[in-house]
Amino acid sequence: MYIAHCTLLIDNCVCQWIYQALPSYYEVRDVKFFDANTGIMVFVPYLSSSGMLRTTNGGNNWTLINEGLYYGVLDKIDSTTVYTNAKRDGVTRIQRTYDKGLTWDSVSLSSLSNSYFGLSFINRDTGWISGANYMYYNCIWKTTNGGVTLVQLTDTTGVGNIFFYKNKVNGEYIGWHYSSEGDNFFWKTTNSGVNWFRATRPPSQYPGYFQFYNENTGWFTWNSNGIGGGIYKSTNGGINWISQFVPSGNGIHNTFGEFCIINLDTIYAGGGYKDLPGGYLNALIWKTTNGGINWGYQELDTSFHIGFCGAIDFINTNTGWAFQGHGVHTTNGGGNITFTAIHNNNEIVATEYILKQNYPNPFNPSTTIEFSLPKESYVKLKILDLSGKTVSWVVYDMLLYSGLHRFKIVEFEKLNLSSGIYFYQLEARDINTGKTNFTQSRKMILLK
Repeated sequence: MYIAHCTLLIDNCVCQWIYQALPSYYEVRDVKFFDANTGIMVFVPYLSSSGMLRTTNGGNNWTLINEGLYYGVLDKIDSTTVYTNAKRDGVTRIQRTYDKGLTWDSVSLSSLSNSYFGLSFINRDTGWISGANYMYYNCIWKTTNGGVTLVQLTDTTGVGNIFFYKNKVNGEYIGWHYSSEGDNFFWKTTNSGVNWFRATRPPSQYPGYFQFYNENTGWFTWNSNGIGGGIYKSTNGGINWISQFVPSGNGIHNTFGEFCIINLDTIYAGGGYKDLPGGYLNALIWKTTNGGINWGYQELDTSFHIGFCGAIDFINTNTGWAFQGHGVHTTNGGGNITFTAIHNNNEIVATEYILKQNYPNPFNPSTTIEFSLPKESYVKLKILDLSGKTVSWVVYDMLLYSGLHRFKIVEFEKLNLSSGIYFYQLEARDINTGKTNFTQSRKMILLK
């Protein structure tokens, strides 16, 4: 039996996400803090020029530095060192700082149309850079002298995110690379990048950000055109991926930006948001304290007017920052958590698609919906009114295993629905072809 029991739980901590304004509106790409006071962020040009921002008072004030450089990702190596890729006037480069962003130098400058897309360093000297060379071959380079010299390792894959585990395994470094151009393959190396082989990519058409905590355990997020998303976990180095349940529906969008792994239990992630009346959005911060068995969210104060926070960084379990146009800061882990509880058991095998009648019915204010899947499927479960209009998503395109699933919906009072007849509709799609294998609706009655 596989039972997903969806309920609303609240942590007893007092909420503390504090608003932090930026000098202008910036589309923040990445943020990294060295300590509680000093941090840097890079942004995509929007209403301002490109460049980098630096703070020395915990994010209360920011100074624009390195203006005119177009930055990629930030890779923090230690408490004073960051590497990043940048471009200006057609010249790409690797930039590095050894003093918390106060001073920077550039190496591996190239005017031959080399393009550096991502990078991952395991110390100040050794790192790997993904991108494309001036011959327009996707490739991965390696450096052993802090980016001064790059040695090309591949000419078949390169454009996309790259990540290396910082400790050696069997005398070699393990790394992963997601090729975001063309084949969309997920690659892995077990010999420090000399050879790469195709690993298993999570079964989503829209993979995004990924990181590994050690040689076995990592997470991989996905988003579907900003509408819905999710996160997968691997415990065997990317050979297999398991979808982790993330709250959705009732205006909650389970999209993901960056995430920050504190330890095997605690992870924070940005990118989620909630629909508000009048077409406005409110950012959510995702959080798990048990490795993703339960993912929950923290709602920001709606007076902040932050639609979502895609860039996030924490220096310990309690102290962190999240930014997009502007941002927020916490020193107590962010406060209250709304999360969904999941219970797994494999004793009962489902042999057919079944959508059961909700109970209780009629109901007020909560009800439970059960359904069975004979095989793992992408699932949508929504609530509709008599006109066929969707009033709430319970599940949006979530990958669920075969078995019995139970969702207890407890937030009907927040939807401000009137008494009357509503419908809930289940759709199950094949994970390989995307073909709809099952669709059924049932009637439910809300009494107030």
